[in-house]
Amino acid sequence: MTYAASQYQKQSGSYLSSREMEVMAFRHVNSLLTQAKDHEKKVAALAANLKLWSILSLSVERVDCPLPSVLRDDILKVGSWSMRYSNAAFNAPKDLQPLVDVNNDMIEGLSTNTNPSVVTTAASHAYAGTTGTSSLELVG
Repeated sequence: MTYAASQYQKQSGSYLSSREMEVMAFRHVNSLLTQAKDHEKKVAALAANLKLWSILSLSVERVDCPLPSVLRDDILKVGSWSMRYSNAAFNAPKDLQPLVDVNNDMIEGLSTNTNPSVVTTAASHAYAGTTGTSSLELVG
């Protein structure tokens, strides 16, 4: 590998935040899902969706995950549903639009520009005494 190529490879991922990379991943998978017109493309799109959600689920389950537990639980529930639906759709004539819709919701949530101090303050008030509240209720 040339020096220029090695420097490019070293720097190529440093300009995007983790949220931006996650948005790009969901958009890529949605592109595959919407373009899956034959069985081979459908299988590849569903495999990509499964991989994305399994990686996201594993990262949310990590001990050092900084997300609040209610948000982590909700992401795991949505991810579990998405993976079950994807598995069921491999050899069944299931519509892929529900997967696209869930992924679009994730893109929308990840794309929102929020002020960290406002989120921290709102989250501290929202989580105080709301043990059974869904993060979807807290965000909405």
